[in-house]
Amino acid sequence: MRTIIATILCLLILFTTSAMAESINGRLGLTGKAGFIVPLKDLVDNSGAELGEHSTGFAGGGGLIYGLGNCFALELDITHAPSTEVKLAGVKVGDQQTTDYSLGLQYRLMPSHHLVPYVGLGADFIKGDIENSKIDWSYGGHVNGGLDYFLNKSVAVVADLKFVFGVKSDIIKNDVPIGKYDPMSFVGTFGVRLFLPETW
Repeated sequence: MRTIIATILCLLILFTTSAMAESINGRLGLTGKAGFIVPLKDLVDNSGAELGEHSTGFAGGGGLIYGLGNCFALELDITHAPSTEVKLAGVKVGDQQTTDYSLGLQYRLMPSHHLVPYVGLGADFIKGDIENSKIDWSYGGHVNGGLDYFLNKSVAVVADLKFVFGVKSDIIKNDVPIGKYDPMSFVGTFGVRLFLPETW
């Protein structure tokens, strides 16, 4: 019993001390996140008529972050939305899945406490499919903002909200373009970052 109590006390001390917004300068972090995606544009055919509207769906993924000084960081992120419903006149006509590969730059505030707000922007490359059709590559960008809350110098929980935009891409069925996909969307995620030591 004493061993269990001592272990719990040690863990509490570990997670509540020395977490004063540690610098990530020169450190590599691994991020895992899950949340939701809200597509903002309907699918349309080549004449501009609606093919379907999206529902809010699950999104998850992760990536890498690397500190470039105390206030900047480079982030590579992959977000996958495995099953977003597509409806026409309120009736489900299929499921869409997309994967967003993004590279971004963060500006991070460094207050003298656990919470580190940040804003960022970057480039996005999006691919996916809808039932028996494929979505060609779409290229665009994003702006995002969020918060890292450091539990200790190596572990932080993160909340992030991202606005994604880009050029319309073709929806292709049997090698024939049948419509257009617009990647404009909001993505909200929550997760954990694990930062490696400066020397590893």
